[in-house]
Amino acid sequence: MEEIQEKETVLEPGVNPDNSKTEPIAEGQAEAATVAEAPSELILGKFKSVEDLSKAYQELEKHQGLQSEELGILRQNSAMFKGVQQAWAKEREVKEAEAEIKEAVKKYNTPEYFQDPSFKQLYKEAYIALGKNLDADKFVNLLEGYVSSRIFALEKERAKLNETQKATDTMDFSKNETSSITPPKKRLDEMSPKEVDELLERLI
Repeated sequence: MEEIQEKETVLEPGVNPDNSKTEPIAEGQAEAATVAEAPSELILGKFKSVEDLSKAYQELEKHQGLQSEELGILRQNSAMFKGVQQAWAKEREVKEAEAEIKEAVKKYNTPEYFQDPSFKQLYKEAYIALGKNLDADKFVNLLEGYVSSRIFALEKERAKLNETQKATDTMDFSKNETSSITPPKKRLDEMSPKEVDELLERLI
């Protein structure tokens, strides 16, 4: 029993098993050691220190600056490409218009049409207004119909004026002749055939 008790001897605080004495650890010092050994809480769940956060922010600003510069270049290139596309489209439209006008001129190159300055101006104005939607055949047919109707109306008006003038001239002639003719001294039944013929010649 004594041997067991010797082995189970309780060590006093501050005493090592090898009988060397150590300084007793204060309660506050133990807590500080525990906090130092434990990993500190991350900033924003990602950064170990404010210095790391600052470096990351600077890198982010630098990256955003590069992105903004690249975006500006892309926008310039996009605008340039759009301008080139519009120029190509305009050039294609001009070539198509030239081909269409040449075809129309070839078909209607007569004194009545494209050799007439008035017709050329009318066709030009119509093409500016309608562009590719202008149908040369339909334009010419409509123009011919309009001109024909105007000519017919003018001729009708002219014929009416001529008829009125003729009627007026006849009335004037009859009036003048009547005033210059003296009534016969004899009745028709008293005249000889020769006298009747002479009277009719004067009246007609």
